[in-house]
Amino acid sequence: MKTKLYLLTLCLLAPITMVLAQTDSMKVSLEQALKQDLLKSIQLKTDSLDDQLGTRLQDLDQRIQMLDQSLNINSSEAQKIDKLIERVKLIEDFQQAEKDAELNIYQGNYQSAVINLVSMERELRPLILFDAARDFFMTLNSIGNPTQYQGFTNWYKGFQTYVEENKSESPTLSVVSNLVSLTGDLSAGTPIFGTFSQALFMGMSNYIENIGSSKKDRKLRDQSQEMFELVAELGQYTNDKNLIETEWESIDTELEELKELYAQNLDKNLKILGIDKKEFEGKYSNENDANKRYEYLNELTSLIAGRVKTERETNPKNWKNTFYNEMAEIQSLKIRFGGITFRISENISKYNGLIAKYKNAKHVGLRMNDLENKLNNLKSAFDTAFNPLEYINSANKMYKVD
Repeated sequence: MKTKLYLLTLCLLAPITMVLAQTDSMKVSLEQALKQDLLKSIQLKTDSLDDQLGTRLQDLDQRIQMLDQSLNINSSEAQKIDKLIERVKLIEDFQQAEKDAELNIYQGNYQSAVINLVSMERELRPLILFDAARDFFMTLNSIGNPTQYQGFTNWYKGFQTYVEENKSESPTLSVVSNLVSLTGDLSAGTPIFGTFSQALFMGMSNYIENIGSSKKDRKLRDQSQEMFELVAELGQYTNDKNLIETEWESIDTELEELKELYAQNLDKNLKILGIDKKEFEGKYSNENDANKRYEYLNELTSLIAGRVKTERETNPKNWKNTFYNEMAEIQSLKIRFGGITFRISENISKYNGLIAKYKNAKHVGLRMNDLENKLNNLKSAFDTAFNPLEYINSANKMYKVD
């Protein structure tokens, strides 16, 4: 069953390499900064040309109107012919400027779409390869491990001996022995929850009830009662922890779906652009130098602009559909990824409630401050690299409307 370990091991969009295993939130932030810089450059170029073409359209429209007014004034036939010829030329220039403006918008929008698409791979796959995540979840697990608490390991050896020596005479101890063999040894850190914990409690109760009354036995009884309280507390802690972690399975299911959609969208758009998949992987996916990846994306924007222009020339009737549908799918994918980061952030925050519940607990309470500090480090690392709401908002605004 996948639990919070998903945060440490699941690669959202590609296999984890040794380099990616070292990725931290600051590197993710740098990756996003480079992407935002490129997207801003695309936007500025698109807006600048759009303003120029807008000004040209206004100028041509005014000239056409003025020419129309002059045609109503008495003129010679030769003058009217010259003005009509001029008017035809102005209309042709106006129509061409409209086409250029439309082309500019589609070039900018499709550039934005492709850059956002390819950036998802490196931007999201290290989501939870942060050292802070490893630190937090290792501590979270160790708190539920009874062997981490003083005196348990030595006491448990005596309990095991008692179970094995008396299991043939006690159905309860027989069940405990069988469950230990099936689920694992507590001394090896087997989690305490569910049916196993219930049988274990019965076995421990049986053990305590059969301890003698000597001074040595009374000491063992007190220790056993202490261990019983510890195991009961850890069992409840593990149960509460597992309730939070069931959400990771739902998140994992959606991520697997999005992983497939991403791969499909990437393949389609690389094909549209005429880019070989291995070439893309070599120059971007597997390139460790952020500056070289940035240079490659810059080159990609020129290729995209040329591809849009070529499609308009060779497929004048339906050229927009080639890019419009892809842009819509990429936008939808980006929004869904934003939703996933939001769900991850929310689920991480749920551990605050777990910490608050057990802060004053007799045994695990002493370890909650350390766990809380590590949770805060994890949230800080996550928030440094990801802003789910901003991610969704930027997806909704990623295209310029014609």
